[in-house]
Amino acid sequence: MPPPLSYPALKLVLEYLDVKKRYHITSRNCALQKIDKKIPLRVGTLIIWKDSSVSLDDLEYSAEYTKRKINREELLKIHVVNEKLKKYLEERPNIHVDHVGIYSVKFYEQVPVKLNLITNKLHTFCCSDFRNSLPMIDSRSFPLKKLKLTQEESIDVDHPIIHTTEDVIFQFSKRNELIRGIEKLQRKKLTIQNIMNGNVDAVRIIKDWMKNGREIGTEYLLYFPFNVGIKGVLKDLKREFDEFRNNLKGVNVRFLKRAPRFSIPMCPTLKIIIYGTEIQSKDRTVYQLVLKVVSTDE
Repeated sequence: MPPPLSYPALKLVLEYLDVKKRYHITSRNCALQKIDKKIPLRVGTLIIWKDSSVSLDDLEYSAEYTKRKINREELLKIHVVNEKLKKYLEERPNIHVDHVGIYSVKFYEQVPVKLNLITNKLHTFCCSDFRNSLPMIDSRSFPLKKLKLTQEESIDVDHPIIHTTEDVIFQFSKRNELIRGIEKLQRKKLTIQNIMNGNVDAVRIIKDWMKNGREIGTEYLLYFPFNVGIKGVLKDLKREFDEFRNNLKGVNVRFLKRAPRFSIPMCPTLKIIIYGTEIQSKDRTVYQLVLKVVSTDE
């Protein structure tokens, strides 16, 4: 019979064991439970869906069982299993997660399991305000590597997390919802996806860059699902900056056909170039508008 694992070896095995296997193994062994609480729980993807469920890779807590048409005995059995899992998760001092997705949660109180998460990436989808999810995110997570916000309501960008996150993506789910204060955002890189009518005021962004300046290499990428969307924004830019239209010779890009391009002076050494292009994604074409600060030598 092989000798038992030493504590350091057992700790290492448990820490990197699949979360579902780890839960089922430790929940059946009192000795392991004492050790387990001291060892970080590591998860690839954690998804919170409304007030209904929390899934950690392939381990799931669900509150939906109360809506099933089953007998009382079976319902009680499921309730006991769920409450045991909920207790296990909420007792963790922290859970290390690569990617956290929070979907359709309007208020923090809705979250069915209260967790403390250390994460690299956060995506909120159709939540009233991404700040409502922050009580779950441990301060050691910041600055985040990636933040993606898909909101039904307007996004207020004046927040330290948006200022400091390495990669920020805004995405829209409906039209006529502006990103408030985006023109004042002091980010070098920004991606905005699924732009529809009334979501982004590109003219206001450029005017602020011209007035207050931005560092070289600042680049905003605006993605439109339909050609008509990018054409509308380019029309607004043409109306405001027609005198700065430029073919942008030397920029090695396949430009959007018959679309205006611009080179706008910002200071003696820097200029803003603006152009549209097509991007082929997995299943369709999207239209990209590039706003970029470059040297006047380019």
